[in-house]
Amino acid sequence: MSAPAPDRIRRAGTPEETKPRLGLAAVAPLTWYHLSLLARSPIGTFISLVIPVMLLVALYLVTPEMTLQSLGGVSIGQFLTPSMASFAVLNVAFVDVVIAVTLARDEGILRRLHSSPAPAWAYFVSRLLTAAAVAAVAVAIVCAVGILFLHVHLAASALPRLAATVAAGLVTFFALGLGLAALVPSASGALPIAYGVLLPVAFVSEVFFPAPAEAAWLRELANVLPVLPFVKGVQAAFGVSSEPLGAHGLLVMGCWTLGALVVAVLLFSFEPGAGARARLLARSRRR
Repeated sequence: MSAPAPDRIRRAGTPEETKPRLGLAAVAPLTWYHLSLLARSPIGTFISLVIPVMLLVALYLVTPEMTLQSLGGVSIGQFLTPSMASFAVLNVAFVDVVIAVTLARDEGILRRLHSSPAPAWAYFVSRLLTAAAVAAVAVAIVCAVGILFLHVHLAASALPRLAATVAAGLVTFFALGLGLAALVPSASGALPIAYGVLLPVAFVSEVFFPAPAEAAWLRELANVLPVLPFVKGVQAAFGVSSEPLGAHGLLVMGCWTLGALVVAVLLFSFEPGAGARARLLARSRRR
């Protein structure tokens, strides 16, 4: 479901030098606009809030008394809660962004926003703020369910580390969502493509279960992907992992963030209907 862009950012005839001020003024209404669209979108709410909680409860009910000996006897609930909190961030910052951006492009909303006096960065900042707000709610809900019903322990002293890790992951996966949105040809393919990319990486990166000790090659593969250091960092806040997000993890995530931003800068278009290859050729001709 879509709605017209906010009127206050569609005014024409403003001098170019006022764009930075217009951008700052446009961020708040755009953020509210995105949040209101999400609140009216059943699929957006389902992906952002329902799926992580549903998976947490379903996976816990399969083996409620299970302990993970490979992690020092950690209970399954203690493992699943930070894992599903991580998955919630992945859904909000990656899957939701791919779907929302491609849909806005296909419906011509991005073209109207781009032709307004507000600078383009205001749209992306508002998208990031929207993702941050929704991710905070999603992580809080998952943690609350784990603590209240699955007897999960989260020390108050670990909350700053958890918040910092979630913030770092949010930026990385938001950038990756923008990069993938630049490559997805239309909104109709956004959901299957986004999950087609995310789910294999999530399985390899120990989101749903610890990697078996004999599958060393899986761990080597996951070590060069951005999800594993993020998940381990979130799990460390719950005492599940001994690998908090450190210099190596930040380096891996930073490299993926930079690469995604390069792809987005080269291939992203505000115009509907143009494939990534066509957009790249058009830019090279303009140069």
